[in-house]
Amino acid sequence: MLQLKQNATITYTGIETPIGLVFAAFSRGALCRISSGTETEFLKNITPTAGEVPIRADSILNDYARQILAVFTGDTPVHLPLYLETLTPFQQRVLNMTAQIPRGQVRSYGWIAQAIGSPNAHRAVGTALAQNPLPFVIPCHRVVRADGQLGSYSGGGTAVKARLLGLEEAPVVQAASKFMVPKPFDPIYQPKHDRCWV
Repeated sequence: MLQLKQNATITYTGIETPIGLVFAAFSRGALCRISSGTETEFLKNITPTAGEVPIRADSILNDYARQILAVFTGDTPVHLPLYLETLTPFQQRVLNMTAQIPRGQVRSYGWIAQAIGSPNAHRAVGTALAQNPLPFVIPCHRVVRADGQLGSYSGGGTAVKARLLGLEEAPVVQAASKFMVPKPFDPIYQPKHDRCWV
């Protein structure tokens, strides 16, 4: 369940995307949750501890919905404020680095671990990505196993992960069963450290 501060009002909207209907929730003007699935499942996961009932506000959130749709189409970069205050500093570092992976490219869990200065934490990186409240927007689907296999995906399972990477035309090898993964710190793939979402 998403944990928000007391008295947090949540509004949400549904967005038709190339992978089906996704729902996005906002609190205090920032995106706090996005996921595929049914509206009932979505509401169950975003109900704040304060007990407030989320309000569906499709027309009010229309501009935000267009920006989120752009994540799937690749038309424009997304510039939404993101609500990550409830995540640990480690989770925030993982998500900040993941947000920098370019469309159509993949990185390994180990690559992310090295990039954030915790080279032995590839399993912890996987755990942090499994708890990503903003899949699609923070593109954890672009993180795969070191051998190029997909690995799991909290945004809807491996079928959705494969579809997203297919939409982005990520380079594949071995008849689309594995993705080409750069080695840690290949000069072409040096991470930038000047981006912060929080």
